[in-house]
Amino acid sequence: MKNFSKLFIVAVVLLAFLFIPKVGISEESKQTGKDLKIAFVQMEKVTQTYYKWVDLQEKYKNDLAYYQNKINKMQEDYQNLKSSGASQEELTQKQQELQTRISEYQKAIQDEYTQKTNQLLEEIKNKVIEYSKENGYNLVLYEPSVIYADDLVDITPQIIELLKK
Repeated sequence: MKNFSKLFIVAVVLLAFLFIPKVGISEESKQTGKDLKIAFVQMEKVTQTYYKWVDLQEKYKNDLAYYQNKINKMQEDYQNLKSSGASQEELTQKQQELQTRISEYQKAIQDEYTQKTNQLLEEIKNKVIEYSKENGYNLVLYEPSVIYADDLVDITPQIIELLKK
């Protein structure tokens, strides 16, 4: 009787595989991904050639030089004060003022350029999205996340041209 039960279960399982539709990846679902249009962008190259990015970097260098000149002047004033025989209290106060100003300048420039950089990156991202939608891309990756890509899927030159407009 036990052998009959085992045989019956095996027969039921075999019949189930014959009559139940296949579960898993159908031919139709395999075809879905077949027509995907994928590209990638070299974001570093795009940003380095974007005129707004170049302008921002130049302005950043100029602002750094401006603040560095102010710091140098304050350090010179401190050294002059030290040479003139100022009291330890005056020197300590001047040094604290110098450190405070340096921190304020660093924070000001960092805050300003972090915001401006993020705005430019968002602008570039939106241009990539716009281009991708107009040209029927389903997926666009950026270079650090791509190990290999054929030149055929590199849309960096097109994005650079779009940003020149």
